[in-house]
Amino acid sequence: MSKFCVKCGVNVSPLTGAMEQNPAKLEQLRKWNVFVPEPLCVSCFSHYLAQAEARYGTDFVYEEDPPPEFLKELKLQIDRLEVFTFNPFNEEGAYKNLGLVSGYATIGTGFLTNLVSSVDDFLGGDSAIYNEKMKEAEALCLNKLKAEAHAKGATAVISLTVSFTELTSGHGMLLIGMNGTAVSTR
Repeated sequence: MSKFCVKCGVNVSPLTGAMEQNPAKLEQLRKWNVFVPEPLCVSCFSHYLAQAEARYGTDFVYEEDPPPEFLKELKLQIDRLEVFTFNPFNEEGAYKNLGLVSGYATIGTGFLTNLVSSVDDFLGGDSAIYNEKMKEAEALCLNKLKAEAHAKGATAVISLTVSFTELTSGHGMLLIGMNGTAVSTR
């Protein structure tokens, strides 16, 4: 099956096309929170490597894993990123659209959760166990979404939507998804 570079459109299939990005370097970029679409040809991928080297200097070039201080600062920056369900930037040119970002979490509730929740359902009560699991998954989604937005250089995420879907027709698997638009405010 043919694959094509998402940036330039060149064929990156193993036998018939240009070379694809180095998987080890791709993983390194992701550890350093650099957003990289896939698949990319080597030429387009080198642009992302150069961008990371310019951003992080020699630390990035020689270290595969980011230093602990970098990870701590990165977490602080991601935690500070604002997320809105509406667009608070009404003024023309107040932000730059950086594209769609998303976060997903799939949670299994397990046999005991299903058993307890069926008693709650039978009695007409609220299932605190399911609510707790959904809140955990919601927090995980939000962290993933904010990390992706930060990797794109965003300072905020607007127009956030959240969806909850049961995957297994009553057998306890839930999918929670969040989507929004990453923006850089001026």
